[in-house]
Amino acid sequence: MIRFVPWVIPANIITFISNGIVYFGLYLALNPQHFGKATPFLISATFILYLIGDHLDGMQAKRTGTGSALGEFCDHYLDAFNNGLIIFTMIVVFGITHTPVIVGLIVVSYWAHMTVFYEQFKTGWLTFEPVGSLEGVLLSAVLIAMSAFEPIYAIFTYPLFEDYTVIEFVLILSSLGAVITLYKTWKRTPDVKSGFWMFTCLSAVAGILAAPFFSSFQLFVLLTLYCSLYIGRIMHGHLIDGNERSTDYLTPIILLALYIPPFPYTHYVFGVLTTYLSINIAILIFKTFSVLKVYWVWLNLRT
Repeated sequence: MIRFVPWVIPANIITFISNGIVYFGLYLALNPQHFGKATPFLISATFILYLIGDHLDGMQAKRTGTGSALGEFCDHYLDAFNNGLIIFTMIVVFGITHTPVIVGLIVVSYWAHMTVFYEQFKTGWLTFEPVGSLEGVLLSAVLIAMSAFEPIYAIFTYPLFEDYTVIEFVLILSSLGAVITLYKTWKRTPDVKSGFWMFTCLSAVAGILAAPFFSSFQLFVLLTLYCSLYIGRIMHGHLIDGNERSTDYLTPIILLALYIPPFPYTHYVFGVLTTYLSINIAILIFKTFSVLKVYWVWLNLRT
């Protein structure tokens, strides 16, 4: 499909467009009444289009000779947010409401996502497992498309154990691949610091602490922001200054305060934390763009 992409379109523009499609997929999942029975097919199509764009941007950068650290940051850092988006879209489509499953799927997937970029930070190599994020998104697209057929959807949502459904067990089993990725990457990555394990532990702690107080949507937003902040810090170290930074400690501490009775500000915690994490992410992006802005182009010119 790269033959149909005009030369003048910069790779970063393709990146932003393809990543924006994922947000549209989540919108469709949250508002299925707009397209009725066609909604699962449309959501599946957004995932496929995202994957196509996620490959076309790199091919366009190579073709036009405009590959850069800025392009790598835009491509991979946006993928960090899409990781949570795609998982939560699956959760919405299949009506999963069990908080432990929601927290577990999101947190474990970010463990695998983090290890890939941590290894790159340490070695300079971006290594993907035989079954990784690409295959995970493809599997999600297939399962969602299949759910458009009522008999198949009935099988997916059939209670297999108490009120835990078939699809929940399928997703839990698939998440074991993320745990294996974490282990294998840790084993082959040299000089793994304590920050690696601090993030692994604190991301799980944050999810466990937040679970009783927040809705599934709030858990998705909070965990996506929390995990993406650390991944962004790893990428900043890899692309900019070589410094290894730690995960955020304030978020788990604030969540822990919810368990100190009586805590009068429970209703404000989600807003405070998401604002705090968003500001930190915005600062991180600003600092990265400030250094790498020289690589930004609005049009690719033939020379």
